[in-house]
Amino acid sequence: MRPNRFLFAGAILAGIVSAIVVPARQGYAQQGYAFKLERTTPDARHDPDGVWSDDDLAFIRQLGQTPAIYTARITTPSGEWLLSQTNGDCNMQGMCTALLILKKAGAAAVTMANPQLPLGGTAMLSLNYKKLATKEVDQNGRPLDGSYDVAPIP
Repeated sequence: MRPNRFLFAGAILAGIVSAIVVPARQGYAQQGYAFKLERTTPDARHDPDGVWSDDDLAFIRQLGQTPAIYTARITTPSGEWLLSQTNGDCNMQGMCTALLILKKAGAAAVTMANPQLPLGGTAMLSLNYKKLATKEVDQNGRPLDGSYDVAPIP
């Protein structure tokens, strides 16, 4: 029995396509370090990580809200990164201030970026620790890709 040329050509083409597609997917997974903010301290009166002061949390309460803290953390070769957010500084589109903190053993924590994120949102820290990518919402309610430089903030 003679092999079908079209079947053989199709198998070769499928192999080439999968060789191209698989590395692209692997590359995407390695774009950076992913943060997913989770509500870790509901009804916060004190921030266990020390990012937000007790006065910050009391101010949220004075505005008639129950302060909540959202956090995400990752450990990298450069140290522990903490993304922290409260529900107290949000605009009408639901975009809230967050702080990206770098903690290294034996050193004081350093604030590295202050992005705007949807409450409980996600962010991606680049592999070289220089950019923070976010998914945001603009003033018209449309999705927007945000990008923040990562460097010490005085």
